[in-house]
Amino acid sequence: MDRNQSHLLEKVKSIVDLGVHLDSNLTFKDHILEKINKAFVIKRNFIYMDKHTFVFLYKAMVHPHILFGVVTN
Repeated sequence: MDRNQSHLLEKVKSIVDLGVHLDSNLTFKDHILEKINKAFVIKRNFIYMDKHTFVFLYKAMVHPHILFGVVTN
């Protein structure tokens, strides 16, 4: 590869890296909206349920997706 050779970087609106959605401003708006939509899937598909069932489904279907990609100390 020649050192004098230049490369143009393509500007993108958003990108997914390791399952985390980032927009061009490096915010997580798209990522958060996708996770919120997963929670609405529960509400839409499981109309008649009690609080215990909702919490169970939330912990099984949504919560792991929210925790993925979170950096903790």
